[in-house]
Amino acid sequence: MKRRVFMIGVGMAGAASLLSCSWSRSGSADDSSSEVGHLTRADTVAALRPPKRNWPLVAILADNSGSETTDLIVPWSILKRSDAANVVIVSTQPGDVQLMPALKIQPDMTLDQFDAMYEAGADHVIVPAFHDPTNRIASEWLVEQSYEGATVIGICSGALVLAHAGLLAHRYATTHWYDRKKLTRISPTTKLQLNSRYLADKNVATTTGVSASLPFALTMVEAISGRGRAEQIATEIGLPDFGQEHNSADYQLDPQNVLRLASNFISRHEQFGLQIDAETDELELAFVSDAWSRTYRSTVSTFSNVRTGAVMSSGGLRIVPDIAFNDGSKLPRVPAYNGLPAGALGFALEEISRRYGAQTATLVALQLEYDWSA
Repeated sequence: MKRRVFMIGVGMAGAASLLSCSWSRSGSADDSSSEVGHLTRADTVAALRPPKRNWPLVAILADNSGSETTDLIVPWSILKRSDAANVVIVSTQPGDVQLMPALKIQPDMTLDQFDAMYEAGADHVIVPAFHDPTNRIASEWLVEQSYEGATVIGICSGALVLAHAGLLAHRYATTHWYDRKKLTRISPTTKLQLNSRYLADKNVATTTGVSASLPFALTMVEAISGRGRAEQIATEIGLPDFGQEHNSADYQLDPQNVLRLASNFISRHEQFGLQIDAETDELELAFVSDAWSRTYRSTVSTFSNVRTGAVMSSGGLRIVPDIAFNDGSKLPRVPAYNGLPAGALGFALEEISRRYGAQTATLVALQLEYDWSA
């Protein structure tokens, strides 16, 4: 694909905030400027049907300096499991991609390499939350992909990346609860649709918080390969429902959350080790590492006895260990989970509740915009 010059509105980078989907920006749950939309799940499924190829090409865009862990890994894993699409991770720069709040991975190729290999562009482009949603390289490439006919998808606060690229102008959209008002400040003509976990307005789709990545990815499988295939994958991973329903009013910051956050921040912190190998399920790994890294009490570091630069997960994701095996083996371990992958997040929250209390687990669930109660 030849590079083109587009007029793109890119604002100043936001201030840091650990409560949003990407832990990287300021925002507010005040939705006084929003407009309630009406797009249905049927609209979303129809919009996600591939416009070009029978076996669509899905590019997951990754910013090397920070891309949200679950936003990126979950769609990759679900689409790989289903064989619904040819999925590639495309980085803005050469080198490893640092995920946030945990894990590091190797991408498949850079943007320039993708453009040289696939001149017709992607069928779908998935954008996780970025540490810097104003990334100009990403903005220009997304506009090019949209121009070539790709459906562009913002997972969680990845919607802010789309907004800075001008792709949400005059469209219905959603995002992480903490960034809703910021989205409409960046893109004033965007119409915020509440109470929908995900939605698509023509060739642009958006989702609510981190945990929406799983039901949305299954909805992509449905759009590409049919409802039966999506339900089969949902059963295999243990997810009973991947509908659009969502109660936006349940997610807001209250004084108790703020006090718990502050208390945890000044408390003693723990480093946990998480061993990875060829049997590691990347879907489970994403949920567990993401949750335990959002407690404000703990961090998760991966290690492996594999002596190469990266460890291949069971699905083929190349994960770069954080620390050496000898160092990691001395750390306390994240509690082991042995169930179906979709249950890993609920299990992690239960274990966090046991270790740090129900208020901390509730704070983690709030960050992930996940329906959980102690």
